[in-house]
Amino acid sequence: MIGPWQFRFFLIFMFIILAKALPSLGWVMIGAAAAIILVKLLYMMEKLPGRIMDILDRLSNKSEIERKYNKAQEASLVIDAEALAAYMKTKIIGQDEVIDSVAQQLRRRIAASRKDKPKAVFMFAGPPGVGKTYFAKILTEKLYGDQKFLLFYDMSQYSQPHSAASLFGQAKGYVGSTTYGSLTAGLRDFPNSIVLLDEFEKAHPEIHKRFLTAWNDGFITEVSDGSKISTTGAIFVLTTNAAAKKLPELYERYKKGSDNSEFSHAIKTVLQEAGFAPEVLSRIDDFFAFKPLKGLDIARVVALEIEKLVLQYNLTLSDQGIDPAILLEAIEKQKEYSGSGVRELARAIEHKISDGIIDAKTAGAKTISIKSDGHRVFTQIDSYKTEEEQEEDHSSNVARQNAEDAKTATSEAVARVGTDMLNP
Repeated sequence: MIGPWQFRFFLIFMFIILAKALPSLGWVMIGAAAAIILVKLLYMMEKLPGRIMDILDRLSNKSEIERKYNKAQEASLVIDAEALAAYMKTKIIGQDEVIDSVAQQLRRRIAASRKDKPKAVFMFAGPPGVGKTYFAKILTEKLYGDQKFLLFYDMSQYSQPHSAASLFGQAKGYVGSTTYGSLTAGLRDFPNSIVLLDEFEKAHPEIHKRFLTAWNDGFITEVSDGSKISTTGAIFVLTTNAAAKKLPELYERYKKGSDNSEFSHAIKTVLQEAGFAPEVLSRIDDFFAFKPLKGLDIARVVALEIEKLVLQYNLTLSDQGIDPAILLEAIEKQKEYSGSGVRELARAIEHKISDGIIDAKTAGAKTISIKSDGHRVFTQIDSYKTEEEQEEDHSSNVARQNAEDAKTATSEAVARVGTDMLNP
């Protein structure tokens, strides 16, 4: 096989022969070769005019695109902490101090652009059902505009050391070594994302330590092929229910307005007593304690859950459509669900009203109210949909069903093809 340098020497030899046999043609070919070399050098040195080098100059205005893109990139490095906090407070109930602190810390850390560490590593501590996981989801929507940028991991599934393979990849020679781990693949595909490690305390301590390089050195290693996956664009959010009973004491000791660094250090100490390794806690940038929901905050959360449930059935909740007696009862009932936050309470109310909502939807309702007569909770229809609106709903349902049927048919066809390949 002829190497590249042998081919070049051959061309030079041919030029010499042509120059002697046909001097004019030889000089033309030598000139053309020189022009090609010059253009290639100019291209590599980025000295050519933009309309030759870049398609943007031919089809658009490259300079304007570059100017606006660079401006947008600079703006994205600075978060408006007040605007972010105001938005989060419309979605998260009863955690205003945490929201303000997280917004300020994010503003500082994202603007700093650390080159060898993630943008931030936060620990959300507190009892179940107070909004820790929901906080990360809403934050993802606000910062990135899409839930696909949330990499969610239920750490209770990683209680054994060997389960790390599903996160970081499997060594060669073992089953699964041809595919990336879920964490490494997620960060490879979405390097700028929020990594939510839910109920972090339930993962094995050895798996905790596998995150040290991700937080300290700015990368994690995919075991299957040794690739280093950057974590510098990610925000890590860890949630934990550990030491939840001791946190209320810290709330009283560190009131709003006190030094947040002291509060954070106190939370870190409590978590270390709960069993977290010191080397793991030392890599976490900030600790935030979520308060248990009380009083009217419970009513607010339950009201939002009821509204969300009604919307899922393509109905609208009337203004002031929830009977106050239902929400007052929820505040009283919360004592029975103190170990699981408002989540179980909202689920219990959902069981009571779901059938009534379905009946209202079947009857052609448009807006409904949720009422109580002191003994039971029931649904009241306040207005009905017009025939046109009902026909539109029917068409939408048919289209949705057709799409689901097509998806199912495609999956079955793929499965059949796979079976035929395995059994020719």
